[in-house]
Amino acid sequence: MSLAVYNVLLTALIILAFPFAVMALILRPRYRIGLGQRLGRLPSNIIRLTRGTAPFWLHAPSVGELLATRPFLSALKERFPDTPLLVSVQTTTAYQTAIERCPEADGVFYFPLDYPLVSRYVLKRIGPQVFFFTETEMWPNMLASLARRRIATLLVSGRFSKRAQRRYGLLSPVFRPVLQSITACCMQTQEDAQRLIAVGVDTRRVQVTGNFKVDGVNVGGEAGRAILAQAGLDDRPLLIGASTHESEEEILLQAVRELRGSLPHLLLLLAPRHPERFSSVEALLQRQDWRYIKRSASSTPAPPDTEVFLLDTLGELASFYAAASLVFVGGSLIRGPGGHSMIEPALVGVPVCFGPYTHNFSSIVAELKRIRGGVEIYDAHSLYNAALPLLTDADLRQKTGALVRKTIEQQQGAVERTLSIVLQHCPTCAPSHP
Repeated sequence: MSLAVYNVLLTALIILAFPFAVMALILRPRYRIGLGQRLGRLPSNIIRLTRGTAPFWLHAPSVGELLATRPFLSALKERFPDTPLLVSVQTTTAYQTAIERCPEADGVFYFPLDYPLVSRYVLKRIGPQVFFFTETEMWPNMLASLARRRIATLLVSGRFSKRAQRRYGLLSPVFRPVLQSITACCMQTQEDAQRLIAVGVDTRRVQVTGNFKVDGVNVGGEAGRAILAQAGLDDRPLLIGASTHESEEEILLQAVRELRGSLPHLLLLLAPRHPERFSSVEALLQRQDWRYIKRSASSTPAPPDTEVFLLDTLGELASFYAAASLVFVGGSLIRGPGGHSMIEPALVGVPVCFGPYTHNFSSIVAELKRIRGGVEIYDAHSLYNAALPLLTDADLRQKTGALVRKTIEQQQGAVERTLSIVLQHCPTCAPSHP
């Protein structure tokens, strides 16, 4: 199936879906958000920004990809302050996030429908000098239009899973010519690079540069240790349940109940992900008769029999990692969230464990599992088995923590490595200042 056949099928699909799409637009107003932009009608501020200039265009479809590119966006803006920087997204939440949390972006808009007429029209209006895209956001018509206009295209912080390899392999008649036209592919890991090469990308265009998410992390400092000391809890082994979701607290509490049989002084720090759940987690602690204190009431010494420290404040979690013996990273035992960041605890040398649902950090998790520095758990029993040796063996804990820290540190520098490739392949991208 060639690109022409793909477009014939796409046209047929659009015609067949048209009545249903109209009905959905009438009944569901939220589907109308950004519709004009998706059909190629760019906002007036984007047109003004690009008039007489050759901007950078970065496409990050969802909130996760968008926030992961923040270090790269900042570096681009610092290196090329006079070049307009445009960001396109796919979802309404990503659009709002870009407006609120990405000051580096000079303009934000919805990515256009991948249809030949729309792609060509948008490119003609924007006229970018470079198009950056993340993950596996490979839209055939847009990439083909970019190639015809000789616009450099760079895949940045690229991830290419086994599933993506199978999917693109099945559609190789469409994607192989498009993949071969990409200027450079900056991949997160060697495995990502090899899988991309296997579906038709020229080896010379593929390089391993690392993961932007690692560059965007600030270590939390020592404030948490001081808070625990003020409460008289700083001399106890500490297990942190970080950014937990509903049902994960129950699993943690069950495991801690069992662990306290061997470690009677074990302290659990619970940090629910969402503030609106603070009260429900506290109610859970009360129902199960846990002796706990809350961070919001920790200015005085805690009772010596305190078992749980409930972190019911925002912005302080990372500062407690330096005091931890082990961190469980939440959002990973349930489907949906995709796991939260294990980078911060790893960078301060703390062993980490996580559930099986970690697609937000899949390459990092794979590396931590490979070196046996991060442990995947599934329930309270597996958490107990993973935690007990690390909590009771200081030497093992120190060696494991040093290993995870070294592994993450080795992945830092992805932004600078990617920028060097931008300059290598795009000689017109001269920095605006030394």
